[in-house]
Amino acid sequence: MPTNHLNAKIQRTVDTASEFATCRDQFFASPLADIILPWCFPDLSRQAVVDQTHTFRGTEDFQFAYVNPMLQRILRETSQGLSISGLDQLPTERKFLFITNHRCIVTDAALVSLNLLSSGRGTCKVCVGENLMTTPGVCELMLLLNGVVIKRSGAPRDVYADARRAAAYLARQIEEQRYSIWLSQSPGRTKDGNDHTDPAIIKMLGLAGARTRADFQKLHIVPVAISYEFEPCATHKVRETLLRREQGVYHKTAGEDVVQIRDSLLEDKGHVHLAFGKEICLDGAPDGDVVQEIVDKIDAQIWRNYHLSDSNQIAHALLTHGSWDLNTAYAQIFLNRIGQQVEQLNAMGLPSAPAREALLQLYAQPVFNALLAAVSRP
Repeated sequence: MPTNHLNAKIQRTVDTASEFATCRDQFFASPLADIILPWCFPDLSRQAVVDQTHTFRGTEDFQFAYVNPMLQRILRETSQGLSISGLDQLPTERKFLFITNHRCIVTDAALVSLNLLSSGRGTCKVCVGENLMTTPGVCELMLLLNGVVIKRSGAPRDVYADARRAAAYLARQIEEQRYSIWLSQSPGRTKDGNDHTDPAIIKMLGLAGARTRADFQKLHIVPVAISYEFEPCATHKVRETLLRREQGVYHKTAGEDVVQIRDSLLEDKGHVHLAFGKEICLDGAPDGDVVQEIVDKIDAQIWRNYHLSDSNQIAHALLTHGSWDLNTAYAQIFLNRIGQQVEQLNAMGLPSAPAREALLQLYAQPVFNALLAAVSRP
């Protein structure tokens, strides 16, 4: 009889009580827990938090009682609030494949998963790349967020075989009404603000069947646009963009993921919006073009539903010499933020002019994409 659990040597996930207990204990023993716990639970001792989790049966209990309060405090302390649209239009009795843009390593998936859980829809499985599984603490946190690890490197034959197993596992969760799925539209976070769906992601999902329209329709794909008024880890992203542009490649240093997770959790996010779209309806191209049709429809919904803040509009106006009142208090605050980030990047050895342009591009690109989506309707 086929198992619903993916072998840890192939794809890791937490499906049983014993796996949860092991993962929980390893997380609390990690340096990342030492960083997160005192900030998120200042009134509780470390042991009190640990003891509480020993009553949990699995990842849903952990998310609802531990991750949800942590995320609420993060939003309360580092944002101007969260707004949600579209979720109430989706049937509560159905499981979906939620494909989102990707701006923040942890918060993107947590926002979707926990809002599904709090709305009575249950949590979701979260697809994460194996690159996040090499750092102690990060690995366990991803699994406690109900992660399913997707292998992206190695021999092509092995990657293909692992992708088929993962696709079958994810499709089975939806078909058997076990879990919805969270999946980012590209392998990593967008570094330039340009949210695009990687066709390879959709092709991987199609490995659960024969990549026919019927196979994809069974996944109940819903695009989700996540927007932050102030871009998480903006300086990290621009640094990577500029170094990759200059050197042709970028290699992360040891512990860099932990630093970026910490910064993305603790930095000011401004207003955050989570826009659930409509389920993708495949009614156009023949089966041979279905992957590109899905890519185009996901992109169009994310571009249209992305909540544009004044920060986006100001950056767009500056890059296009458009008209925008830069003398308002908001504009001055935003420009001061950009100036401070340019100084930080300059201190890292990066020239000021390219750094400023890349920062503005990070904010402006969603406006360019929204304008493009407005004139094209796939």
